[in-house]
Amino acid sequence: MTPRDRMIQKATEYSLGTYSRKFVAPCFQRLIRAEDAARPSGPTPVMVNGQLDDVLRLVGECVCVTCGKRAYWTGNRFQGMHTGHFLASRCNSILFEEDNVAPQCAHCNYYRDGEPQLFRMWMLSVRGEEVVERLEALKKTVVQFTREELVDKKIEYAARLKAAEIILKGVHRG
Repeated sequence: MTPRDRMIQKATEYSLGTYSRKFVAPCFQRLIRAEDAARPSGPTPVMVNGQLDDVLRLVGECVCVTCGKRAYWTGNRFQGMHTGHFLASRCNSILFEEDNVAPQCAHCNYYRDGEPQLFRMWMLSVRGEEVVERLEALKKTVVQFTREELVDKKIEYAARLKAAEIILKGVHRG
């Protein structure tokens, strides 16, 4: 039995929604922050005091797209960096859309409900109107993942996360 087959077998112990929420989504969200943090240091366009500005980001850090706060890429529910969703929803059609997410500090994401107006301004300025319109249309569609598709997403996200973490570990050792 292959590792993928074992994962599929284990996934049958959960409903599709539970498997997605407990296993795939957390890996996806961690991946988004890790890949962002693994990029070379440099200016990052974010909203600062309601205006688009560049904030210098070092390798290992993420910058909140809605306030400009810099922090190490890991975080928890109450502090550090989160993966904020432009269009907040549990719709499968946008749940794993990489264009729909970006690093966001816990304060903006959790305590300020994602700062939707500032997030929208950032999306329009940085990702463009076409992306925003595509995501808004996609949110209205219905998508159902199979167990196999969710396992494949988990495998892909875990591999990408591992690659980003290797980059981050190499930077912090040197």
